[in-house]
Amino acid sequence: MLGWRLAGKSPIFSAAEDAEVHSLAVIRPPSFAYRRILSAATHYAEQQLFCDGVPLARLAEDYGTPLYVYSATAIRARLRAFDAAFRGIPHTLCYSVKANSSLAILRLVARAGHAFDIVSGGELERVLRAGPRSAGKIVFSGVGKTRDELSMAVRAGVLLFNVESASELRALAETAMRLGRRARIAIRVNPDLPAKTHPYISTGLRQHKFGVPIPDAERLYAEAARHPALRVAGVSVHIGSQIADVRSFRAALERVASLVSRLRRAKHPIRYVDAGGGLAIPYNGTRRDFRRQFAAYARAVSQPLRGLGVHLLLEPGRSMVGPAGVLLTRVLYRKTNGSTRFLIVDAAMNDLIRPALYGAQHEVVPVRLTSARTVRKEKTDVVGPICESGDFFAHGIHLPPVSEGALVAILDTGAYGASLGSNVNSRLKPAEVLVDRRTARRIRRRERPADLIRLESL
Repeated sequence: MLGWRLAGKSPIFSAAEDAEVHSLAVIRPPSFAYRRILSAATHYAEQQLFCDGVPLARLAEDYGTPLYVYSATAIRARLRAFDAAFRGIPHTLCYSVKANSSLAILRLVARAGHAFDIVSGGELERVLRAGPRSAGKIVFSGVGKTRDELSMAVRAGVLLFNVESASELRALAETAMRLGRRARIAIRVNPDLPAKTHPYISTGLRQHKFGVPIPDAERLYAEAARHPALRVAGVSVHIGSQIADVRSFRAALERVASLVSRLRRAKHPIRYVDAGGGLAIPYNGTRRDFRRQFAAYARAVSQPLRGLGVHLLLEPGRSMVGPAGVLLTRVLYRKTNGSTRFLIVDAAMNDLIRPALYGAQHEVVPVRLTSARTVRKEKTDVVGPICESGDFFAHGIHLPPVSEGALVAILDTGAYGASLGSNVNSRLKPAEVLVDRRTARRIRRRERPADLIRLESL
């Protein structure tokens, strides 16, 4: 166990106290921040990166690396702030499970009284395990629901199915009829609007596989209204993920509002508008007040719907958990090839594939800083051990010299980190830890070699 104690009266560094610390990483209170501590081993004060009240170095000793670390404090703060941004507007926050499906995080969301957005039968199972009374607060989205998944969700009694095609509508009607149930539906419409994001996570254009063109949707509503096992209840839209310009959301909801008015004139009882998710977070260290960002998003989404008396369903995921997590990894080797320096770490693209998949740029910072005012930075590539050149976390970033055996943290990995993990190269998935103020608990154990082959046979 690392011996440590806080040194000085103000453990969290301010820019005035040490500008160099802030030049290395954006401090993200109340979750991840550098604090000055007195090391029991060296008796010298140093700066260490903390999650809430727990030093990351201690977590690495206790649980090993690579290691995902999440802050419950940060997640709760974001849930509260997002909910508050829509105060006065009838709404339900439906956490997007695909962002991070950890049972412990789902339970945290359920205990805070929120609902869920799912896209698979597996996610349905997870939500029901974490929050057994949450079935009636689940929105089932996704472009390829199987009949088995539809049956599971109808039996569970989910709040709403976001239907994405005529074939799915008919499959759901048959399933509900067979089970003697009635399924509440919304049609996910495709507004044919561009969103300024990566093409892999843009979903609102006509050429994308998602949703139904608005003219076709009106015909599907008429068909659904005639079926006794279906109940028309809402309209759904989702234009993509990691969208920073809230004007894109407003433009989509303006088209939805017009559709709602036409559907009501056709006697369809539209109660819900599902505005989807997709709100961006800054991965590059940009300082941003997330409360102001949520307020701007709320205005963009709600203003087009004024006067319609609808209940908003909102599906935030990344914006709730992304900044609440880090991937902690240890440097295995330093290496130089020509003029290129490498830090080879024990995490890999199987643990965090976002840089390889999207070209995503996560901040990488040292966990310990021992001489902040005399930092000599090095241009460095941070890479993993997998046998592909695409196995990297950062190219050409500037870090202080980081020695072999030292710890670095890859920031903002609470969303689409562990949830996109794999066992490529037969690598073991990392442990995950949830920190709540000064308490840490393991919420997923590190995989063992036996876990890799337990489903196989010779």
